[in-house]
Amino acid sequence: MIKIALLFPGQGSQYNMMGKSLYESSAEAREIFSRTNDILGYDLLAVINEGNLDQLTRTEFAQPAIFAYSYAIFQSIWKGKKFFPSFMAGHSLGEITALTCAGVFTYEAALRLVMERASLMQQATTEGQGGMAAINGLHPLLVEEECARLSNDEDKIVVANYNSSNQVVISGSKALVTQAAENLAKIGAISIPLQVSAPFHTPYLEISNQIFQRVLAATDMSAINWPVLSNVDAKPYSDPEGIRARLSMQMVSAVRWKETIDYLLRQGVNTFIELGPKSALTNLIKRDFSHVRAFSYEEHNQEIMAIIDEQIAEKRPTLVSRSLAIAVCTRNQNWDEAEYQRGVIEPYRKVQALSNRLEEEGREESADDMKEAIEMLRSVFVTKKVPLEEQRERFTQIFDETKNRHLFDDFAPIMFDEKETVYEK
Repeated sequence: MIKIALLFPGQGSQYNMMGKSLYESSAEAREIFSRTNDILGYDLLAVINEGNLDQLTRTEFAQPAIFAYSYAIFQSIWKGKKFFPSFMAGHSLGEITALTCAGVFTYEAALRLVMERASLMQQATTEGQGGMAAINGLHPLLVEEECARLSNDEDKIVVANYNSSNQVVISGSKALVTQAAENLAKIGAISIPLQVSAPFHTPYLEISNQIFQRVLAATDMSAINWPVLSNVDAKPYSDPEGIRARLSMQMVSAVRWKETIDYLLRQGVNTFIELGPKSALTNLIKRDFSHVRAFSYEEHNQEIMAIIDEQIAEKRPTLVSRSLAIAVCTRNQNWDEAEYQRGVIEPYRKVQALSNRLEEEGREESADDMKEAIEMLRSVFVTKKVPLEEQRERFTQIFDETKNRHLFDDFAPIMFDEKETVYEK
């Protein structure tokens, strides 16, 4: 069974002329860039195609460009092929892209978030005073120790990204980044300066982060269509408040990318598809996990299309798997630990074990299996105090996706029994 995770890159992957072929071949991409220009107030494609790399590297241009291009790739594929990603994840900026593709933000709202985020991050330090570098070949603890040794009351340097088993990224004062790279090279590290213009994911961005929190608080969010993992703790989001809380910490927290990939592998993901410029995330996976299928859109477009076609032909997502995914994505409004254990944790684990057995045995889910999954989802909704209208939307979604509505005609009145399931905010 093909289980796909979509990955979205962050700043540093930008390059001149990126997206040119997509723009020329995809009506969806052209429409997205047109909407983008209206919001930005300038011609983003001109910056990408006609500007110099120094301009495109500036945070206020790089982040909207990468976001728009990555989102356009997703939409151009999605319009023609309604495939079934199991998870989404994004690296730094890419986390906002993932949340947008998962339906949490409208494109317009997300682009404004990206614009504000980019502006705040660019203003965090004086031009030329901040820097970042990838450190390859050393254990993360050695790099952490060097950062702690060099940091002082005025100048800071930290590990900003834990990318793979042998790559981390350091960020902070440009002078300290240079010094750390030189010192670490003496014990075997290979360092690569990154094309960024500010020290991301460091204490230098604390004031910018506080302002961004207020912007997030004023931004509308919708329910998540697919699980998206947070950079802060490498765990899936479930509700808008959880998104606000963790996304508001992302700017000053390290990106836990290695933990993110480890989590996805534990969930049975066997195919990673990177949607965005270049293939940095794909290459990180291949270095650590040579047995895992990982593809970048720009280098493996035909292979990706073939995999998506294969997944679609293989089968629609099972009702059991979609019930589990929706259970994870549903926000919680009940903080009674005993009730949560009985009504959410226990039934979820039972159906998760059922899903594992189905996969191990290679058999199709039965009507009884599906009903057990629906009963689990209903228990989760009741325990989490999900409003009736949202319950209806979620059940409609799962029945439409799996084409199994006819099996539950008699069950519908029970699912929507207002005495049990209506919870108003």
